[in-house]
Amino acid sequence: MYKVALLAGFEIVVADDREMYANRERFPGARDIHSGEMENIMRQLNPPETSFIVIVTRGHRYDMDVLRWALDTSARYIGMIGSGRKVLTVFQELEKQGVAPEAFERVYAPIGLDISAACPEEIAVAIVAELIAFRRGCKAALPHLRNRLRATETAG
Repeated sequence: MYKVALLAGFEIVVADDREMYANRERFPGARDIHSGEMENIMRQLNPPETSFIVIVTRGHRYDMDVLRWALDTSARYIGMIGSGRKVLTVFQELEKQGVAPEAFERVYAPIGLDISAACPEEIAVAIVAELIAFRRGCKAALPHLRNRLRATETAG
């Protein structure tokens, strides 16, 4: 996703708790790279209201921590990768912890346009296509993956 987003003109900031993943060798075009304890990194970051936050972590716990932080920012866009089940689990757990359900209206999750992407490269294109549509203020009825999640919520 980094490569596609860079090609699309997005300025990239990478944050990961593992230096082996968050480094200049893997992300040579990134504006900033942060590695270390995510709590410390999140305290240092103050994304402006023009920011797009894309949450792609290695597990539910990290997703919850980063999403809770992201919801307290003024970022223009917040997206989180994951299956519909994972997204619902994260939202439900954060609600139990006191996050208001309406806060999740800002979150695009599962992130990406629904283009039936099957491999990592296609998923990257679907995600960045959603970012571009949002950046450009696209008013067309795009097939967002989060629409499929909402249909599942109302049906179940």
